[in-house]
Amino acid sequence: MTTIDLNGTWEFRAAESDATRSAGQSRLKEWMPGTVPGTVHTDLMAEQIIPDPFYRTQENDVQWVEEMDWVYRRVFDVPADVLRESVVRLSAEGLDTYASIDINGKGVGESSNMFIGHSFDVRKVLRPGENTIEIRFDSPVKRAQSLEATHGALRVVLEPHRAYVRKAQYSFGWDWGPKLTTSGIWKGISIEAFSGPRLRDPFIRVVSLSVKEAVVRVSVDVEGGARKGTHLLVAIEGGKGRNEKTCPVRGRHVSLTVRIPRPYLWWPNGQGEQPMYSASLSLVEKTETLHNLVVPFALRTVELLQKKDAAGKSFIFVINGRKVFCKGADWIPADNFLPRIPDSRYETLIQMAKDAHMNMLRVWGGGVYEKKLFYELCDRHGLMVWQDFMFACGEYPDTPWFHKEVRTEAEQAIKRLRNHPSIVLWCGNNECEWLYCTENPDKGPDQMRGAKIFRDLLPAACKAFDGSRPYWRSSPFGTGFPNAEGNGNHHQWTVWSAWKDFAEYENDNSRFVSEFGFQSPANVKTMEECTLPGDRSVQSRVMEHHNKQVEGPERLVRFLAAHYRVETAFSRFIYLSQLVQAGALKCAVEHWRRRKYGTAGSLFWQINDCWPVSSWSVIDSALRPKPAYFYAKRFFAPVLVSFKKSEAGIGVWITNDKPDSLNGTLMLARMSVEGNTQWTREHQVRIPRDSSLEAIHLEESGLDSLRRDAEYLHVRLVIDGSLVGENRFYFEEPKHMSLSGRCPTSEVHDQGNGRFMLRLSAEHLARDVFVEIEGEDAVFEDNCVDIDAGTTKEIRFRSRSAVQDILKRLRIQLLA
Repeated sequence: MTTIDLNGTWEFRAAESDATRSAGQSRLKEWMPGTVPGTVHTDLMAEQIIPDPFYRTQENDVQWVEEMDWVYRRVFDVPADVLRESVVRLSAEGLDTYASIDINGKGVGESSNMFIGHSFDVRKVLRPGENTIEIRFDSPVKRAQSLEATHGALRVVLEPHRAYVRKAQYSFGWDWGPKLTTSGIWKGISIEAFSGPRLRDPFIRVVSLSVKEAVVRVSVDVEGGARKGTHLLVAIEGGKGRNEKTCPVRGRHVSLTVRIPRPYLWWPNGQGEQPMYSASLSLVEKTETLHNLVVPFALRTVELLQKKDAAGKSFIFVINGRKVFCKGADWIPADNFLPRIPDSRYETLIQMAKDAHMNMLRVWGGGVYEKKLFYELCDRHGLMVWQDFMFACGEYPDTPWFHKEVRTEAEQAIKRLRNHPSIVLWCGNNECEWLYCTENPDKGPDQMRGAKIFRDLLPAACKAFDGSRPYWRSSPFGTGFPNAEGNGNHHQWTVWSAWKDFAEYENDNSRFVSEFGFQSPANVKTMEECTLPGDRSVQSRVMEHHNKQVEGPERLVRFLAAHYRVETAFSRFIYLSQLVQAGALKCAVEHWRRRKYGTAGSLFWQINDCWPVSSWSVIDSALRPKPAYFYAKRFFAPVLVSFKKSEAGIGVWITNDKPDSLNGTLMLARMSVEGNTQWTREHQVRIPRDSSLEAIHLEESGLDSLRRDAEYLHVRLVIDGSLVGENRFYFEEPKHMSLSGRCPTSEVHDQGNGRFMLRLSAEHLARDVFVEIEGEDAVFEDNCVDIDAGTTKEIRFRSRSAVQDILKRLRIQLLA
């Protein structure tokens, strides 16, 4: 096959119809350099026609861009021999969104869906030598509004017309993101030319799996027709050997079964390894290989266990026959301008998720089906993917033309992603049925416009093109009310969004929580990069602009005041607000993990951000972790020690996610902020595999003469001489505790190759010690730690600086 790459430098301008209303920009009438893949916004920024919309309130200054039509063009050469091939087509992987394509002045195709790829036959319109391609993008907002005017308004959160457009819904604005409705060639584009048959849409499906043998079904489509005598050679490599099998090609679809002895199983992070296999599929005529595809895959099975019990019905993921408690977060697009997200951003975020002991990410339905690298990284690192289809928070059209778009989109998405072992669930949408039934309590989810898509169309597509993993109608969904606690999955937004404080989490006994969260601002440095010094106050207009939730800034103050002494200095307000978020997630996750498998999953909203903002993320848009991220590394640890307060006293619980039982020593101490130990107790404990149990129960009588503002409980679990987990229980809110605020003393030791050890020593209890190196994004393995009086905490980190320079720029915050 010959490929002519059309990525790179193009030209763009406003369409002729819009050139006279170009917001005072005469240059928009002229051809300007643009980049493909890209967006019109990033091209306009590169030409300094629009400002950076992430800076201050400049988002407001670029809203005219989405109202205009845009044209992109480029000249390219076609060698004469390319036109002698039997198939010559334009392959456009992603056009955003309403696009019409001309080559040499002749129309070759149109697009109306950002999520699907197109192949257009262009053999007759191309000529040897120089050719010109031109793509016109209509305003997605105007097209959507026109459709809404024709077909009627739907009940949709935020911009109602967005439901008519098959485009990333968050680009119309969300409660954590700006309104930047893009256009452009957002994925790769090329000319492909070939003759003869081609293999397409391979699928390696696990039929059965045991310790002794895996049986897989290998299937592939044959495009273009193969001559008699052609056969398919399948060679599978991985594990301990190579397996080969051939079968004749008859027709447009080939399928055969391959047996793999002594299979190596793929496991979620924390449950085992993630070995990958490789299937080489070769189309062979006599001794000539006509076409070859190599397909990575893995051996694993997935089941969604829904079993009735006294509380309702379970919602448990079972991988390779083993139940797995799901720990993780929801994933949103990592930038509003998708083509500029570097691979390194995906690599960093997925590695950080793995390092925080997560085993699942939910790809949220208001974004995009992610790029190949995202799923490859999840495969490699054992992160299960809950994959939403791209619908969110509203009704959708129940019309034949819209269903046709969705059917094509679903088929392409499923075929593109189905070989990734990380994907364990297809989910119809985000919150559509829940919101509908909340607003219409006398109606059921099937009465919602668009219900046929999620009830019938998508599950049929999943069955037809996959069938190896479960489909779930929505997040949240279940029997009866779509967000009930007793069955299905649940979104917990009574806390935070309904102004309830995070102690309420412990009253939630949902079976699987796939969304919940608490806001905090992005890190100080991130906010400084998008503001002026005069903007850096709690209630400035710019800071409020960078919080998109209604009454979001007010909630930050309300919940801060509930737990901490309110400080309004910019850096202190951010630090303390981030501690509220960290404490909230800790409270929730520890509660749900103690309930294992009464609750079988805890995915918080959200891991990442798309711009600098106060949001629910634990890693901000500059990839700087908030305190909540370091809390997550501890509350998602494979072995968790936690406290549960009740009227009867305080219980110490151990939750073990490991597939093996453990024996260890549990050491509980009653301590004071000054370093006095009132008493200590040791308990030998056996912790069964995959379990959660109360190991110690402390009666109220054991807390006589307690100084609530100056004493606390400290528990440590030691196994084979190593500290496996620890936790502290404080009897008072931080704002009422007697803390000295004395900064721990610090030492930095160079361990070579850019790695360092920071030793922090405290004379008095130091709470939530958060360390940064000014002017550098050093990478800390741990942070935001409590240090008991008279003890030392060691933190490893990576830095580009020398020891003396680090000590000069070391910045420490803690509670006072």
